[in-house]
Amino acid sequence: MKWRWARTALALLALSLVGPTRGSTQPSRPGTPAEMMRLLKVGQWIKLDGPAGRESTVQCSEAKMLAGDFFDGDWQITSDVRVVDPQRQTLVVFTLPARMGEEVEFKGRSESFASLAQVKVGMFVNVEGTYLKDGTFLAKKVADKSDELVKKPDHLGHVLVRGRIDRVDPARHSVTVMGIPFVITSSTRVKSVIR
Repeated sequence: MKWRWARTALALLALSLVGPTRGSTQPSRPGTPAEMMRLLKVGQWIKLDGPAGRESTVQCSEAKMLAGDFFDGDWQITSDVRVVDPQRQTLVVFTLPARMGEEVEFKGRSESFASLAQVKVGMFVNVEGTYLKDGTFLAKKVADKSDELVKKPDHLGHVLVRGRIDRVDPARHSVTVMGIPFVITSSTRVKSVIR
């Protein structure tokens, strides 16, 4: 009995020193875009960033696989405002329609940025809230990020999202979050982040 236990302990020690093997169930960290595409699953949290392409697609320049505790209100989109409708309390950020929540918070360089009336078409904003099943966004916070474009003019035309994956299309090398497809290329920088 003692020998069997000693052999088992020695085998486990050897495996722990060697590390995970191919086919292991231990989660691995992606190193390349191709590895990341193989690891992605619908419902997984991810952060994607890149310049807007033709139509409604985005060429993904950076992808971060997120791990940790996320809640329904942790969704985020940062991009340019395309439509503002103060009467209906809605705006469109890139292609995502967003309506203002009851106690939405507005944050900007000046105190005058306090309502949807100050949001203008073309403004670079960050909107946080909840992505709803009907394909719209319920905003709890709208922040004016236009001053970032002065410091980082290459962010003009960029789209950044944080949310759950809707769809993974390996054939097209794309990942869809909040209805927005991001095309993953060999030049996409891949990171893993634990929150």
